[in-house]
Amino acid sequence: MDMAIKTVAILSPGDMGHAVGRALAGHGLTVITCLAGRSRRTQKLAAAGGLEAVPTLEVLVERADLILSIMPPSAALESAGAVAEAMQSVERAPCYADCNAISPMTARRIAAVVTNSGGAFVDAGIVGPPPGKAPSPTRFYVSGGDAPLLQALDCGSISVRQMGPEIGRASAMKMCYAALTKGTWTLYAAALVTAEAMGLSEPLLSELASSRPAVEADMRRMVPRLPVDAGRWIGEMEEIAATFAQAGLPTGFHRGAAEMFAMLHRTPIARETRETLDPGRTLEQALVIYRDALPGRQFAGAVGGDAGGIVARRLDAAPFAPFGDVIVLGAGSPGTRDDLAAAMENRRDHARLAPTLSRNAPTAMPLRVKWMERHPYSSQTFIPHDLGRYLVLVAPRADNGDPRINQLQAFVADASQGVTYRPDVWHHPFTALDRPSECFVLRYDDGTDDDTQWFEVADGPVIRLADAG
Repeated sequence: MDMAIKTVAILSPGDMGHAVGRALAGHGLTVITCLAGRSRRTQKLAAAGGLEAVPTLEVLVERADLILSIMPPSAALESAGAVAEAMQSVERAPCYADCNAISPMTARRIAAVVTNSGGAFVDAGIVGPPPGKAPSPTRFYVSGGDAPLLQALDCGSISVRQMGPEIGRASAMKMCYAALTKGTWTLYAAALVTAEAMGLSEPLLSELASSRPAVEADMRRMVPRLPVDAGRWIGEMEEIAATFAQAGLPTGFHRGAAEMFAMLHRTPIARETRETLDPGRTLEQALVIYRDALPGRQFAGAVGGDAGGIVARRLDAAPFAPFGDVIVLGAGSPGTRDDLAAAMENRRDHARLAPTLSRNAPTAMPLRVKWMERHPYSSQTFIPHDLGRYLVLVAPRADNGDPRINQLQAFVADASQGVTYRPDVWHHPFTALDRPSECFVLRYDDGTDDDTQWFEVADGPVIRLADAG
């Protein structure tokens, strides 16, 4: 493919993507993106990076000479499919570079999706912090027959490094690099949390400061901030494990790292962002938070004596943060408005907001959990209208996609609290307590079975209410 790169599209302008866009705009390129269904934070980052927003993927494909996919690896294949459909729709196929932390096998699957729609494909792996965050440039390792096209991105803060014509070489480079960096950070965290749980973190850190001062300094620098990125690094560890398997090596190292990131993602720190992360939080303070998130401690004091079961606790924002947001009613000033839809996430451009009024009879307690549900492509918001208390049950997602029922968390919300579940969060169907209820429900649907997925729980736990109510 012989063409000049003048307009670059970035999907999606998150922490890395918006910084890449800003660097390319400073290099004289026109940078665009599509923000349909993106979160408010992503929209703000796009604006901060100076990216021009276009309304649809079709418009993006019509205008772009090059599309850079920069997103969590779990979304890479689906995003490529959506772009390929847009290419077919407008009968134009720009070059598509997958810059995500994916295995060589995943890169080849995405390449097939793109090339079957007529587009050129470049395999790319990004190494280093976002452009402008470090003295040295961010490295773009690229491979594939059309990889020389990405040389147009080479500038002061981005260094493009060619890896040859074979699709998969650039992805493999990224996998090996991240296996060392992020894999090491999770090992640091696992060892330190184990020491904290056993009352040994102070002497361990003292020993490391004496015998391995560089390691101890790296721990203090990285371990307190890991939850901020943990959610999107889970899939990256799974891709690394797949890469190791292809090479004939054990996969357990990075499957364990994925589990460690999943645990960190359940902590209150995960609710913070790179912009709002508490800079004064020490390693010692972070370790206490991580220790308290361990599965064996989450329900300490929550199992009700001989009766057994999980005792639901009052809904608070911090413990609920890994799963969504708590909406406090009656806290705003007169004359103000909260845009509930803008705070939600829609991962399908064609889906439409479906507001409903749900009516529910009260549920007798105790309750045995029999079903969980999730909405893979949309947030779901519940706003009380006429109700008393209601039950909120959530569970983290296991590696195979099922809910981790043994880590289920139970909360009791009252009429002054609404909730928003993030996309792909396993939760129990709405469960009214005390009296019949009505609540408003917001979700983005397209009318297919993908709107809601169900999981039948075998021999589920029993949920009880505290005696104090």
